Amino acid sequence: MRNIFAIIIVMFFIGCRQQSYTLERYIQNPPKSDTTCISDINRAKNMVENGKIIFCYPTGFGSFALRQEKYLMQLCEQYNLTFKYELFSCIELSGQRTGCFGAYMDKVISDKFGSNFKQYLLSQADNMMIAANDTIPYYLCDKSPKMIGVSNDYESTFLIVSVPEELHKQLKVDKDGKFPFMDIGFYIDKEGNTSGYFLNDFVDRGDELNQKFKDELFDFGVEQLKQIKGWETGIVNGQKVNTKNNVRVFF
Repeated sequence: MRNIFAIIIVMFFIGCRQQSYTLERYIQNPPKSDTTCISDINRAKNMVENGKIIFCYPTGFGSFALRQEKYLMQLCEQYNLTFKYELFSCIELSGQRTGCFGAYMDKVISDKFGSNFKQYLLSQADNMMIAANDTIPYYLCDKSPKMIGVSNDYESTFLIVSVPEELHKQLKVDKDGKFPFMDIGFYIDKEGNTSGYFLNDFVDRGDELNQKFKDELFDFGVEQLKQIKGWETGIVNGQKVNTKNNVRVFF
């Protein structure tokens, strides 16, 4: 599931990035019929004329907040920039283009600081985050944590746990015969040690009777997770980081 979600995110940003390249030229002479783009350009121009330059970052379905957001905001302030997420659609509707505001601001930033300045700030913010020893959600790492010894990343995302037969008989299944499952979160430090297990989600398969076994199932899940020999740590910019991880546990 995590891999599928990652693919969706990559596809979203590839599409948006390709569109942004086109927008660089498009905003130079948009058709008069594209009132959305023209309005966004004029709004951006007015802000720049009033001394406000925006560092825009695209956001949309399937995207997350930046892992280094708070540090990026600090860096932007140093350069008299304001950080802002821009709702970005990869779908062109009725000749109206979105993203023109950010494209105009990108040109202003590029002209003032250089073509790679935004990427430079993102990288610097990452370095500040790593130096601060922050804990990073697994899905925002360049390389997610992985169980030592497994053949691929997918095998680190789920666990099948055996429970006593007496308990298993009491669990209710859905119409497809599927048992309840849960997502268990925990922390992994830079040495691969785990701690702080907690329940992220419990899917009772539509039968509330399974709720009374939630705590007991959680204990069995944690017990099994603790038996895992070790974890390869999450990686950001080639460096090990503390991570907040999640494993889906089936019973």
